[in-house]
Amino acid sequence: MTWLSLSILLLIYPGLSLLGIGEDYSKLLDGISQGALVFLLVTTVLFQWAIFLVNYASVYLEGTGLKGLALKRLRLVDFAWAFSFMLASYLILSAVSWMLGQIGLPSGGDVAWLIPKDSVGRVVWVFVSFTAGFCEEIGFRGYLLTRLKLIGRFKSWIIPALISSLAFGACHVYQGLPGFILVSIYGLLFSALFVRTGRIWPGIIAHFFWDLGALFFPH
Repeated sequence: MTWLSLSILLLIYPGLSLLGIGEDYSKLLDGISQGALVFLLVTTVLFQWAIFLVNYASVYLEGTGLKGLALKRLRLVDFAWAFSFMLASYLILSAVSWMLGQIGLPSGGDVAWLIPKDSVGRVVWVFVSFTAGFCEEIGFRGYLLTRLKLIGRFKSWIIPALISSLAFGACHVYQGLPGFILVSIYGLLFSALFVRTGRIWPGIIAHFFWDLGALFFPH
């Protein structure tokens, strides 16, 4: 089950995203109905929770439980870490985005085409945001990052963090090459947050609010 989880996070999930490389998703989704967009988002939510269930089955069989993913009791300090991280990562990613623009890789910086316009769809987006925050942090930081370090017997977190961050970025390749670079760096920052705090909640909270903010400030 451990190898199944690793295969999903390293190969299958990123691979499905890479199948659509070169497509202009903003144009593809711009013309679909709100109902079809909501259906697509709900399907994504179910897919991510399915991956979480595989991860959960893995830690159950490994005998560590969710504590093995650093999913400890939620504390107020987790929110402090999360909001501090959001500010720092925003400044870092803005600087990286500017540098990419200087070398001819401008970031679109706008995923408004992915955000539902009607009230029902926007409620669904809240669930999408929570699902992405919880399931992706559990998967890429809590599980993939830690298991790569254990299986590879790495003394430091650097290589596992790089691998997990690139896999995370590949899952967002629909945002183009600049988006892939930015999301990979974002994943690396999440990895640093995870290693620094030894907890998964700060990343979950920051990830949730970052995605939720797209309702008001598409990025």
